[in-house]
Amino acid sequence: MIELHGIEKEYTRGSEKVHALTGVDLSIESGEFIAIVGPSGSGKTTMLHILGCLDQPSRGVMKIDGIEVENLPESKLVQIRREKIGFVFQQFYLIPGLTVFDNVTLPLLFSRKEIDKGKINSLLELVGLASRQGHNPNQLSGGEMQRVAIARAMVNDPEVIFADEPTGNLDSENSEKIFDLLKSLHARGLTIVMVTHNNDLAGRAERIISLKDGKILNQ
Repeated sequence: MIELHGIEKEYTRGSEKVHALTGVDLSIESGEFIAIVGPSGSGKTTMLHILGCLDQPSRGVMKIDGIEVENLPESKLVQIRREKIGFVFQQFYLIPGLTVFDNVTLPLLFSRKEIDKGKINSLLELVGLASRQGHNPNQLSGGEMQRVAIARAMVNDPEVIFADEPTGNLDSENSEKIFDLLKSLHARGLTIVMVTHNNDLAGRAERIISLKDGKILNQ
């Protein structure tokens, strides 16, 4: 589904050149559940942003469904993100003045797609929030807000969910619930790629990719 060949990412921080990723080779098959782990500064989030077409590598080849994407114009990358990818972040990024229902519909508005209320209701049922759809984010717990974010990530029927520390702001009980929800989405056929510092959760993924200093140590 996704292939990385010799991927490198460099950027400048002050007078320093930072090598965020160095010579990364990786293949992700459709339907996998992958955890990316490593110490802070190892390149985990950089890799996730490149995989999700939020950033482009400095060098190397990246393919999604056989199509090279590293040099595509931003308009094509936007299309790929809208059609194939859902994102879940450590920060929930919900709009405070919108209801749960309206927050979930936002990607449809950006994609100029018709809002199917039945579909939104089904997604909210899937994440266990059907009874909370009229609430605003400030009326929800952290775990509930992350479930709204997951429903929002699902609304465009993505092929893959990229989750960057999805349990990082949650206590252990809610972390388990969010992980179980991601596992249930995986059981429905979605590919899940999750960055996490939680070694217990990482150990329950199908495959662990360990990064250090921008390189894959093992997988």
